[in-house]
Amino acid sequence: MKVECVKLNLKDALLTAERFTGKQLSLPVLRYVLFIACEKMLKIRATNLDLGIEIEIPARIEKEGVIAIPADTLGNFLSNLPNEKNVTIEQVGEHLTITGASYSTLIKGFGYEDFPTLPFITKGTELEIDIKSLLGAFRATSYAVATSDVKPEFASIYCYTDVQSLVMVASDSSRLAEKRIPLKSPCEQLSLLIPGKNVVEIIRALENIDGVVKIIATKNQISFHTEHMHITSRLVDGMFPDYRQIIPKQFLTEAIMLRQDVIDRLKLTTVFSGKLQQVRLKIYPSEKFVEIESRNDDIGETTHQIDAALKGDDVEFLLNQRFLMDVFSYLNTDSISLSASGNARALVVKGVGDNSFQYLVMPMKG
Repeated sequence: MKVECVKLNLKDALLTAERFTGKQLSLPVLRYVLFIACEKMLKIRATNLDLGIEIEIPARIEKEGVIAIPADTLGNFLSNLPNEKNVTIEQVGEHLTITGASYSTLIKGFGYEDFPTLPFITKGTELEIDIKSLLGAFRATSYAVATSDVKPEFASIYCYTDVQSLVMVASDSSRLAEKRIPLKSPCEQLSLLIPGKNVVEIIRALENIDGVVKIIATKNQISFHTEHMHITSRLVDGMFPDYRQIIPKQFLTEAIMLRQDVIDRLKLTTVFSGKLQQVRLKIYPSEKFVEIESRNDDIGETTHQIDAALKGDDVEFLLNQRFLMDVFSYLNTDSISLSASGNARALVVKGVGDNSFQYLVMPMKG
């Protein structure tokens, strides 16, 4: 193999691919990335057996070849290599050499024969979607994924098609986020669970790419294809609960307020919310105020009122402060609505004028 390519393109591809490498000591080859030089492209592959990626970068191929290289070593070297627009890399046995006018470097490789084959899905349920819309839906729901794998379905994002929408849902059983993406044309029936930890890496890999992504899904895997990047993730074998049953059909209380006002008041309660991060939210239409209170027996307490348009019955909730802050940080509408159907029921948060998203948070006991 002998390849010349733009240093910045190679460095960026390595930084992305490195996040898909594995740390298993029993399979050291997973800590490496695979270079494949063919035609006019240098392909860079990485996998941890749960998630895999292939990135293509333009290159001048003098000699084709395949080699496995430690991504972190090569990436760090390129990051600290100044004043170089292009780099030439050449395979020498199982090693890689990088040469320039004033330097020569050798990086030890690994036998590529042991590198796992990446599954590239070509047949299955297909749909195309704008990348920014896909990432927006992932970001709108991924923070609500459970951090424990005890119940794999709650450690995943549930994706399904509904009429002409792609719907994404995540819940850790204490809260739930649902985001709908309109599709330009009807799609085949889709219902699957993507591991939440994989979604985090998919977001990072795609966040600087514009255009459309092609999604292909089978029973066990899902692939995301752009012009020069291909990502494959395993799917969780399980069934997401019928969450629609817990969404209130009608509301007895509603408060509309400025999103930034709520964020500012919640930040002020952080010091007093304690280890359980509890805040008390009072929505009192009868007295025309919304109040957020947090109290810590060892430190003190704080109470803040927020201007709001109110209607309905008086309600009061004990809530997790972080759960509220998470959703308000995501919502990008100037105004938000808080709706409830009673004290013991879920509080529903929406952006005013945005019917594509809703967030439910369950009251805490106390």
